[in-house]
Amino acid sequence: MCQNNTYSYLWLEGELKPIDSCIAFLIFQLNLIGIKTIGCCCGHGKGYPNVTCISGTEEKLQDFGCKIIVTRKDGNVEAYFPVNSFSGKVYPVKNETII
Repeated sequence: MCQNNTYSYLWLEGELKPIDSCIAFLIFQLNLIGIKTIGCCCGHGKGYPNVTCISGTEEKLQDFGCKIIVTRKDGNVEAYFPVNSFSGKVYPVKNETII
């Protein structure tokens, strides 16, 4: 849940899934343009909003404005949205790999 303890439900992969309300529209948009999301978190006011997507989506994620954090060993991609949905803080592009 997001900082305000609110979440929205999105119909993804044939079932309703709870998504942090403050990023639900972003997750909806990603799925709408064909980027299958596996997981996400808004950062809860402490960190950056992030998303995990299936492999092969790196270019589309970058076109959407996401910054790639790492391509995991399982091939899935972790990325973050460069603006905190609560504070409006813009995060710099990370040059590190998170495992």
